[in-house]
Amino acid sequence: MTKTAPREMLHLLAGSESERKIDLLISLTRITSEPTIAALKLHYTTGLDLERCAARNRIELSNLMRAQTTLNNTMGVVEAIKEIDWEKHLAKLAAANVRIAQLETKLASYQLTDSIPQEQVA
Repeated sequence: MTKTAPREMLHLLAGSESERKIDLLISLTRITSEPTIAALKLHYTTGLDLERCAARNRIELSNLMRAQTTLNNTMGVVEAIKEIDWEKHLAKLAAANVRIAQLETKLASYQLTDSIPQEQVA
């Protein structure tokens, strides 16, 4: 029985990403070709298909697709890091909610009485 390779997970959505996000992701890679970077930005910020982005920037489609895979893999690592941080945040939030519930229970157990003696009211 042979295992099939898992399909590449797509983390970036064509036409929905900011140029700043793409710049930051590219900075985490070894992608240095200006035409490739321009094509990636064009694809991810405008949604233009990869073939046209490659043609506009005069690069081979296969090179652009390889860069796209690199960028998506890098985004996958970023997402994994964010997931770890999110889990830590949720654990802290849960602990804070437990403490709040304890304090609310303690507060509810106290009888709130008028602190002014009755003889001073009259």
